[in-house]
Amino acid sequence: MIPKIAIFYLIVFITLITLRWMRPNIVTLAAFSWFGPFPEEGELLSSFKAKRIRYAFGWIVQFAAYFSLLTILGVYFKSYFSETFFLVASFAGIIGGGMALLACIGFSVSWLKTIIIGPNPKCERLAEYEI
Repeated sequence: MIPKIAIFYLIVFITLITLRWMRPNIVTLAAFSWFGPFPEEGELLSSFKAKRIRYAFGWIVQFAAYFSLLTILGVYFKSYFSETFFLVASFAGIIGGGMALLACIGFSVSWLKTIIIGPNPKCERLAEYEI
């Protein structure tokens, strides 16, 4: 069992390295979309946090579309509800949607704290030795 897991992770690692070397296209954007937004130099911290809220809300919308698709499949194919794949897909969607909702709430609280209490500095680029 351990050699199969090692081979799986080796394939995933090689795939990710290959995608990173490819020029930006739809496949690489989809593969790395979970990284989220990065701050730009001179951008206020509050506006960067607002971008993170929009990013998390976008994931909530994607999971809502995912559940809509599962619901349509369940309505038109009633025997599909009892399939293991449907149950696993529903469970995975619940976990993902919950994580997206918690991220959106957490980012919103962080944004409100920055707006109301502060500080709200401008983002600046650090030299590599400072990281």
